[in-house]
Amino acid sequence: MRILLFGGFLGSGKTTTILQVAKYLTTTRQEKVVIVENEIGAAGIDDKLFANSGLQVKSLFGGCVCCQITSELISTIDEIHKTLKPDWVMIEMTGLAYPDKTANSLKKYSKVFSAFKTVTIVDRGRWAELIATLKPLVLGQVTGSDLIILNKVDLAGEDVEKIERDLHEVDEHMKVVITSAAKDLSAAVLEEVVCFE
Repeated sequence: MRILLFGGFLGSGKTTTILQVAKYLTTTRQEKVVIVENEIGAAGIDDKLFANSGLQVKSLFGGCVCCQITSELISTIDEIHKTLKPDWVMIEMTGLAYPDKTANSLKKYSKVFSAFKTVTIVDRGRWAELIATLKPLVLGQVTGSDLIILNKVDLAGEDVEKIERDLHEVDEHMKVVITSAAKDLSAAVLEEVVCFE
């Protein structure tokens, strides 16, 4: 079982990206995918969207998996491995989470996965605004990511090269792909997401 952990600020395009990656894995590769969705509140909208797309969804409500319900996430991952035996588990973090913290906990305490990758979605249209107002959170979300998807490049916003420079200041070796999830993700981007080196 391989795990893809998706992070990124609220509205960055995580759900749209996850749906396209899940569709690619289930239709092109004929692999089984389970999605774990983390929501802060008591009810979610994205989980209904995933379920309506024919995907198996497990929702975790009431807190952020990176700081409040980590043990519940680990138990959920173990249970999914034991009962559903998927090829992939895709975890959608709440838009206020730090994916690196959750990734570190899962790597430390869960032994049921064969490969793990953290993918963070960055919103080109709001990058300058978010850096100006929430810089520690936004940079904290990209820290430790295996892959950054610079999304919404079809919209107006900060210069793409400037965002890449900002990201490489966090980690000079950070892998960044540029796309727009509102359109169909290219096969190259999809393969980049599901490739483990």
